Amino acid sequence: MKKKTFAIGVLAVILVFLAVYFGLDSSTPPGQEPLATLTTANFAAFEESFDKSTEGPRLVLLLSPT
Repeated sequence: MKKKTFAIGVLAVILVFLAVYFGLDSSTPPGQEPLATLTTANFAAFEESFDKSTEGPRLVLLLSPT
C-alpha cells in the first residue's frame, strides 16, 4: 500500500511540475531583451548580444535532456 501511495505522490508531483512548466509564460522584466532559443542560425547574434553587456555578471543556462 505504501508503494502505491508513493507512486501516486511522485506522479502528482511530476504532473504539477509539467503544469507549471507549460503554464508559465516566458516573459522577461521590463528593459530586458526577450528570451530566445539558441540555434545555429542565431548563434552569431547571441555572441554579439552576450559580449555587448559588460556590466554585472552574465549567465548562460544550457539545458539538455541527456
